[in-house]
Amino acid sequence: MFKDYKEIWSEAQTLTFRRGEPVYREGESPRGIYLVDKGLIGLVLLGATSGKEHLLRFFREGQFFGHRALFATEGYHGTATALEPTTVQLIPRQAVMNTLERHPGLYKEIVQTLARELRRCEQQHVMILENQILPRTAQALVYLKELHPDHKWTRQEIANFTASTTSTIIKALAELEAIGLIRQDGRDIEILNREGLIALQDHDTLHN
Repeated sequence: MFKDYKEIWSEAQTLTFRRGEPVYREGESPRGIYLVDKGLIGLVLLGATSGKEHLLRFFREGQFFGHRALFATEGYHGTATALEPTTVQLIPRQAVMNTLERHPGLYKEIVQTLARELRRCEQQHVMILENQILPRTAQALVYLKELHPDHKWTRQEIANFTASTTSTIIKALAELEAIGLIRQDGRDIEILNREGLIALQDHDTLHN
């Protein structure tokens, strides 16, 4: 989406963010569409009743984000936060609309992109219902360790973040350690393979 439309990049703005700095906040009006040049973005939603953070997904190098709210003409439904020093390209709203007017065929790509994302959201919902806790725990570890590297997260805190139970988290951490992605030493959890943890969000069913 947009990568093959060179004219749009002449109006793109390069933005840099420090670890923990928001790219946009929940409820803000969309400024345009973002492309990750370098770094990692976490999309977080606050629970309406609990007020707790829920990590929805990561955006990595080469991935667009922020487009759903732009095309829906509504505020962002979550907060996008840099989990490490991150550089993004912001394609302003008007540049997006002008490109769509010049290239109507681009609408098909957008519809396909949104349809794939809807499928991913539905499959993630099923994953939660079926208590597939491993990828959720992996996501939580990356998010929590990146934003709060010095805090020794308890199993209960991780369970609260993933809407799970302490016993389930203990089992999930043991499995992540068994496959070589983390190392545990009491309350200390060391990430050995960060990319491997992130990749678990791309569950096999998400590639269909």
